[in-house]
Amino acid sequence: MERCVGDDGHHLTAHQAQHLALVGLLLLDPGYVVLDEATAEDGSSNSRVLNRASAQVIAGRGALVIAHRLSQARLADRILVMDAGRIVEDGTHDSLVAAGGRYATLWAAWTGGNGRGEG
Repeated sequence: MERCVGDDGHHLTAHQAQHLALVGLLLLDPGYVVLDEATAEDGSSNSRVLNRASAQVIAGRGALVIAHRLSQARLADRILVMDAGRIVEDGTHDSLVAAGGRYATLWAAWTGGNGRGEG
């Protein structure tokens, strides 16, 4: 994800380009947004900033968020867990963790068993 801006073609980092894309969505103010891996290119040092920005963009509108990062997925009203192109689980973060299925296994591995998921 490389972008050039301005007359001199200044290059943006992946983090800057993602932030700029989110700002563009705020300016467009659509009723529905699709975010496909909106924080995927971001390093962990900036992940909280982009997670907050993503949350602001989707607030008050319909959204489909495609995410591998569980810190972003857990904020969703509804999570669909897919495996080999099929939906294998469907629910909220809390219900999926309580069910003990694939999402719960991923969550436990990602959080190191502490359940906080701040990574």
